[in-house]
Amino acid sequence: MVQAMNACPFAGYCGYLDRPAEQLVVNGFRLWVAGYQTGEIEHWSEAWNLFAQRVGDSRARTSVTQLAYWVRSIFLWRSDPIRCFASGCPHICRDECLAVSMISACQNQDSTCLEFCLGRFCGFADRSEPLEAALSFASVLDSQGQRLMPVPCEVVRGLVETPLPRTYH
Repeated sequence: MVQAMNACPFAGYCGYLDRPAEQLVVNGFRLWVAGYQTGEIEHWSEAWNLFAQRVGDSRARTSVTQLAYWVRSIFLWRSDPIRCFASGCPHICRDECLAVSMISACQNQDSTCLEFCLGRFCGFADRSEPLEAALSFASVLDSQGQRLMPVPCEVVRGLVETPLPRTYH
């Protein structure tokens, strides 16, 4: 069952994904998840093209390999489906926020934020493989000049723990 959110439900504009490194991580994540959820390799090809355009063909091989390892490790340890907006949407949802914040935390040595993101993504499961995969992906991106800005854990916590809207009668 595909859990991707096909269209962005928000009308406004947010500039966070104007940053090239953040755009690469979020859209790469979206595309790799879509490939797993649909079984259509076109999504993975699009992810490859996105990375190749940004870092070049030879470097894309390494970064896309690490992206695939990271997303696969989350899929294996996650108990519920990953939800994402379509590639190119200018907003990020809860799972995408956790994903980009996890990689940012790895690059910026923020162990508090990293543990929070891993806990929300993987629950109480063994987190060693997703942790290793995130650290590897973050390191490769950093070595290719794709450094994400730090995201304070309080901000991530506020975004993902905000209660869902409810209808009261």
